[in-house]
Amino acid sequence: MDFASGGLTMGKDYSRFLTGQMGESLVVAELGRNDIVATAFSGNLPVADILAMHGRRTLRLQVKAMRKETATIGLGNLLNIEQRGPKQIVTKVDPLDDPDLIYVYVYLGDCLAHVRFYILTLRDLQDLIFDGYMGYLAQNGGERPRNKESKHASVATKDLEAFRDNWDLITDRLGAPSVMR
Repeated sequence: MDFASGGLTMGKDYSRFLTGQMGESLVVAELGRNDIVATAFSGNLPVADILAMHGRRTLRLQVKAMRKETATIGLGNLLNIEQRGPKQIVTKVDPLDDPDLIYVYVYLGDCLAHVRFYILTLRDLQDLIFDGYMGYLAQNGGERPRNKESKHASVATKDLEAFRDNWDLITDRLGAPSVMR
């Protein structure tokens, strides 16, 4: 937003904000349809995007919304990357800050009928990213072909497919009935 002129700037940050807002709202709505109270914080809390509650149990959720089939992810909190010349030596961050934190990736699609949810833990995400990143480096002789020092990777919906509609991860933690689709 451009507060100085009193108008909205339709730039990258605005689009990113809307993408996040849509993802969080869709997760809150899906949880609500299944008797789980949830509220989104729209980026105002560093430790959670959504707080979900059932009975006396609460759960923090991180939401990552995707407009495309792939999303870029920073590797700093998941992988240790040591640069040795042009090659990268990669190990998993251990211990993770919160390995059981639940992430919900939301592919927005082009309409509501095409929205997809992928639910996994931070540890699951780390394993997925590590395996994919190591495979990528192996295909390229241990080097990133373009930006040798990059500490970013991508995650694709096809890589997340095993976690599609894994709502039981949330309902089990909350002690809620498993009525999600």
